[in-house]
Amino acid sequence: MSFTDDFTRELRADLANTLGLPAGAVYLGREPQKVTRQGLEVWVRPAGAEAVGPYLTFHTFEVHVRLKARREGDGTGAEQLEVVRPALDALRLRLDGARPYARAVPTLVAVQADEVDTDRDPSDPDVLDAVLRVKALEGVA
Repeated sequence: MSFTDDFTRELRADLANTLGLPAGAVYLGREPQKVTRQGLEVWVRPAGAEAVGPYLTFHTFEVHVRLKARREGDGTGAEQLEVVRPALDALRLRLDGARPYARAVPTLVAVQADEVDTDRDPSDPDVLDAVLRVKALEGVA
């Protein structure tokens, strides 16, 4: 298996565990699935790799945390943000500056996690999408 495959497998399991979601609510893909259930959904998109010298490679992943919930009467999405923001913060705190899967992915050197964007899904006003960019540093001897 490749670093990307191993890291993605561990990341998906960890995301589900950290957020208390069923495994089916965390999936790999380039596009979100249509959110059919109320609540959180997470999709992970591998966004490429970049060599940093002969022994290090940065692997970038976008972690999209999506919530489908009826917007409150004023339409601001504040109640949605009260669910998405803590989920995003929990994931960032769990991953940033850590080596969370060092046993399963021994070439993992470090992980950096930064919030990128939070926005509405233009095709469905009841869906809020927040993105966490995760960079995993792979070291090979």
